[in-house]
Amino acid sequence: MDVVVIYSSHRNNTEKVAQAIADQLKCSAVKLTENFDARTFFLASYTLIFLGTGIRGGEPYVELQNFIKTAKFKSGVRFVLFMTWAGGGASNRLAYEVVKRQLEAIGQRLDDDYFICLGQTFGFTHRGRPNVGDLVQAKIWSQQKLQSVE
Repeated sequence: MDVVVIYSSHRNNTEKVAQAIADQLKCSAVKLTENFDARTFFLASYTLIFLGTGIRGGEPYVELQNFIKTAKFKSGVRFVLFMTWAGGGASNRLAYEVVKRQLEAIGQRLDDDYFICLGQTFGFTHRGRPNVGDLVQAKIWSQQKLQSVE
């Protein structure tokens, strides 16, 4: 099974989780940047795609949203989502719903189960997060996701 981790990270929180998942699954991790051109990224071989993002105001980062809008996915790809956040209200569920709707708009499906952990914000809020325990949980979750499709 071909697996890839594709993520957007502004404060390195999501990047830490993405790297932990990629290390666990022995796959590539691709960071989305403002100038990332999804049309030139070869996606045809992937059957499982881990999408990662931070959350701002209940929205996934714009780089991930732009990637979903412009990438060309084959049918039957399994998408799973992981997120880092400041822990505010239902913003995690709102961000999940945005990604789900965007994938559904292009004929794809997002798994119902997602991984989320706190990320360090401005100043001292959630200092040290994601921590070792968070990364261990991300690895366990990602391995379970992989095993469920093998």
